[in-house]
Amino acid sequence: VNCDETWCKVRKYDRYKKCYMWVLVNKAERVVIFFYEDGSRGRDVLTNFLGDAELKALMSDGYNAYVFIGDGLKTHRYKDTDHQVCLAHVRAKFVKARMEGGDKRADVFLDNINRLFRFEREYDREMITDGERTRRRQGLPTMEAMINLRANLLQELKSEEEQKSCYMREALNYLHKFWNEAFTYIKDGRYPISNNLAERAVRPFTTKRKNSLHFGSDEGAEIAAVYHSIISTVKLQGRSAWDYLGKFFTGIFNGCRDFLSLTPQNIDLAVCQ
Repeated sequence: VNCDETWCKVRKYDRYKKCYMWVLVNKAERVVIFFYEDGSRGRDVLTNFLGDAELKALMSDGYNAYVFIGDGLKTHRYKDTDHQVCLAHVRAKFVKARMEGGDKRADVFLDNINRLFRFEREYDREMITDGERTRRRQGLPTMEAMINLRANLLQELKSEEEQKSCYMREALNYLHKFWNEAFTYIKDGRYPISNNLAERAVRPFTTKRKNSLHFGSDEGAEIAAVYHSIISTVKLQGRSAWDYLGKFFTGIFNGCRDFLSLTPQNIDLAVCQ
């Protein structure tokens, strides 16, 4: 499951407050779920929403709420769930260190991380099985890139040069802190290397935020969560949103009140059309 969150402005007690909308993407089941709980970004929002769900893995960035959840995954009902951290976020921090910090030492990290992403693109083009992807991820080329990354990381962490930019220090500390989570993806060919799936799902919401500016109430944000859940799920299934909405409202106008049959997963099976 890929997870992400983004902010939005919601009117509360005659003022506008910065709140947060969450999104979960289950690629295997082809389902996208947006959810909103009083605008909170706290870890309880996600853990309460997940409940007793059985997760193979949870992909996120390094936000603190996910860190606490990652610790919680090691115990209780989530003890068999792998916590992943997006390797694209790691790369972005080294890009910032190179571009804004002007630190050439970021190049060796970018070269090796880009090499890992290049492997993934090759696997996608070859359309290999999940089992074959696992085997190749654990092969020598990937191990060489990881060994190079680890060696340079430890060397830079030991170095106390004052010329090291704050961006470079941040990138190094981030990679060191989330090393295991960033490379959990090599364990299973079904695991993604990045959180791009969730970030793509949340992008239409951020576009809407720029156009609509704010929500008038928590209820408005909750309605938006339902809308984006439906439309994003339809898109993930490779279907037309217009086609789905047409079938949905046709069913409603014809008196269908079996709403489960009108969900994106079941609407083609609906008996009342």
